[in-house]
Amino acid sequence: MKDFCVWGVVVAQTLMGAVYIFQIWRKRADPTISTWIIFLVGCFPSFVTYCLAEDRDIKTGILNTTDLVYVVLVLLAVILWGKRDCKTEEDEKEEKFRRIFEALYLVGAAVIVVYGVITGDMWHSNALTQVLMSFAYLPMWHKMIAQKRNTESYMGWLPIGSGIALFPAFFEGNALSVLYAARSFTLCVITVIMMAYYQFVRPKL
Repeated sequence: MKDFCVWGVVVAQTLMGAVYIFQIWRKRADPTISTWIIFLVGCFPSFVTYCLAEDRDIKTGILNTTDLVYVVLVLLAVILWGKRDCKTEEDEKEEKFRRIFEALYLVGAAVIVVYGVITGDMWHSNALTQVLMSFAYLPMWHKMIAQKRNTESYMGWLPIGSGIALFPAFFEGNALSVLYAARSFTLCVITVIMMAYYQFVRPKL
């Protein structure tokens, strides 16, 4: 059952990532580059601290592993093929928010890294990283709210991989894996709800 779930996560993440990258290439999705930089800043230390805290139990924490690859590839796609539209006044305000947020986020990441290095407590360092990564969704949510439209692709945020990943995490009783998958699942659900609202409900108001 565990191996089946692990492969389910890998397949789901691979297919969804491929479609998402294709949509970015075709200009059918307009992701925020800062969102993916921030995700990488959180995802990498999360992966490292998890491996150190859980003796490299990659299978149980498969979502963190696939997420790291997913984030790197999507970030490269955004850099290569992301939209380069002329900036409006709203874009300038949005960029100001992102810069302030990014600075605070990087400070938070640095504090967690320093804490982990000094104390050697990788378990709590990983847990703190999950709290930090919860804030990584804010630039994307802010963009949708500011522009009053859905700027994302559903294929990028459907919580299929995180939903499947909860099974091996619960099965093994691995608290860090449960925390990672549960955080990802919950925030992806919120993201999809916001996307649906700005695509189907907001235009009718």
